[in-house]
Amino acid sequence: MREAVRQQYLQAMGIPVWVPRQELPNAAPSNLLPVLGEGTHLHGTGDMSADHLPAAGDSQRGAHMAAQLLGGAAPAPVTPAPAPANPTPAAAAERPAQAAPVSSVTPASTEADTPVVDRPATAPQTTAVAQDKAASLDGKIDPTDLTPPRFELHFVKFGDAVVWVCDDFNELGNLLAFAPRVCAAMGWEVLRGEPVMFRWPFIENAREDQSAAVAEQALRAQWNFFAHHGAKLAIGLGTNARRWLQHIDVPGAYMDHSVLTVMQQGALKKQLWQQLLTVRNLANDS
Repeated sequence: MREAVRQQYLQAMGIPVWVPRQELPNAAPSNLLPVLGEGTHLHGTGDMSADHLPAAGDSQRGAHMAAQLLGGAAPAPVTPAPAPANPTPAAAAERPAQAAPVSSVTPASTEADTPVVDRPATAPQTTAVAQDKAASLDGKIDPTDLTPPRFELHFVKFGDAVVWVCDDFNELGNLLAFAPRVCAAMGWEVLRGEPVMFRWPFIENAREDQSAAVAEQALRAQWNFFAHHGAKLAIGLGTNARRWLQHIDVPGAYMDHSVLTVMQQGALKKQLWQQLLTVRNLANDS
């Protein structure tokens, strides 16, 4: 692109540009002066030389291109004001101060000239009330509530029929230590598979529907995978494990307490044992 045409585009967009008009004593040679020419001036400081003056079509296309980039109407062609035929050195020294505006964007043009950028919608701020509403699954899921619930479940399958579940990654080590002893006491297989993590939202993208209804469908698909490979019941420890697995009607034993809390309190161990006695036949059925 010719330098004069580039300057015309910038001028049509209302962007002031400083360019050298003459070389100062003892200064390095300017790279723009040979391109612009001695008669080239911008922003009403002089006429453009005929060698570098863009054609009328180029100027008009530059104005329309600037309008398309900024999303507004095409600005009127800018005609630089003629300069005195023989400017004196004193007048030439005063021109930079007269030509340069105070700021590159005036208050009047801030709103009109700012390009409209299509930004992705930000994820809604999940407050404590929204989290409690999304996580509370004792009733039906509201299909109009698009707030993505945030939870994670960690599945560990023991044998073919029993799947232990906790809702905190930090509890996974306690689960792997506690579950084999309980399975052995119940007469179940203690050979376990690799832990499987289910985390929601699946991806951090506000454009995707990751509401509670979609989370329920994904969790059903996850449990159907285990059921297809012989799982009959789940043992869920933790509030989210109990709420979500009971909501999709997975048979088993559930407690709102963490794995570590159940391991440390005899009363909670007794409650878990009593629940397991009621569902042990599910795991024994072939």
